[in-house]
Amino acid sequence: MPSIEDEIRQIEEEIKKTQYNKATEHHIGRLKAKMAKLEKTKEERAGRGGGTGFFIKKGAYPSIALVGPPSVGKSSILNSITDAESKIGSFDFTTLSIVPGIMEYEGMKFRILDLPGIIEGAHEGKGRGREVISVLRGVELILIILDPYKYEPGYIVYELGRAGIRVNQKPPRMSVTVKDRGGINILTVGGIKVDEELFQSIAREFGIVNADIVIGQAMSPERFIDGLLGNRAYIPAVFVLNKSDLPEFRDAYEYLVAGGYDPLPVSTSSGENILQLKRKIAEKMTMMRVFLDSHRGTGDGEPMIMREGSTVEDVCRLLHTDFVEKFKFATIVGPSVKYPNQRVGLDHAIKDGDRLSIFLKKG
Repeated sequence: MPSIEDEIRQIEEEIKKTQYNKATEHHIGRLKAKMAKLEKTKEERAGRGGGTGFFIKKGAYPSIALVGPPSVGKSSILNSITDAESKIGSFDFTTLSIVPGIMEYEGMKFRILDLPGIIEGAHEGKGRGREVISVLRGVELILIILDPYKYEPGYIVYELGRAGIRVNQKPPRMSVTVKDRGGINILTVGGIKVDEELFQSIAREFGIVNADIVIGQAMSPERFIDGLLGNRAYIPAVFVLNKSDLPEFRDAYEYLVAGGYDPLPVSTSSGENILQLKRKIAEKMTMMRVFLDSHRGTGDGEPMIMREGSTVEDVCRLLHTDFVEKFKFATIVGPSVKYPNQRVGLDHAIKDGDRLSIFLKKG
């Protein structure tokens, strides 16, 4: 009996050898759905099996990961923008574990993670790829580091995509409501045209036989599959072209610009654009500063950095695992409330500049 890996490879080969046209698009769509379902099963089995993968605990500071081919200067960039002291070498696979550092910018702090280099086949586990990708699924921003000798980002985006990470994409606007009867109804918003028969057949591959599926944007079969799976990670990314002081830099830079990657040129040797890189990170994060006060007065003045749209519950979870269970109420002074020291619950949406005091149940 073939393994899941063998079945996935067979489907990949069939997709490659099938010429895409109107007559074959339904067949290819169903094949992609089958492959996605197999990959999900593979991930679930791997999760149950445990292992020695990396674990990054969520903290008060947002996490940004440095990824890229081996030896493009990730460690040098880490040292340039943070307080870290990462080992630097001129040979491949210098970084054999995660090296963290804290970056400060305009009163905000960010946790920067230097990860082992990504090679082709990472999604299958090559070069510790599975451990690296497991970390990436939990970060808020990815910096894809390249240099004038290793400047092709396509394989990195592909490897992340095969592992369920969608770079610089938003989740597909769609919803699925399963019913007891009535078959599969594809409903679109705003006059969007989709191939209903194809999407219905893809849904059946995932065991959906009765449902109302509402689609709010034009989308490919691949995006539709992502929406059905619901386990994709949508993470913003910045492409950074290091070693801008080298003669070979110009060709690499123009290649990336032509490919639509909008690279930021930097040089850790000369310091070019290091400050701009910090600013870019802060801009991409769309974060806000939230201050914690004690019940008897103000806190130490150092803010927690939270994602826009975070709630009081999100703050509690970052502070301590028991805070949500023991939560009584919180008081806030700031823009998210109508008057100072207003009492709020866990579902209250906080805003930049809020000052929170959290009250817990006794015992």
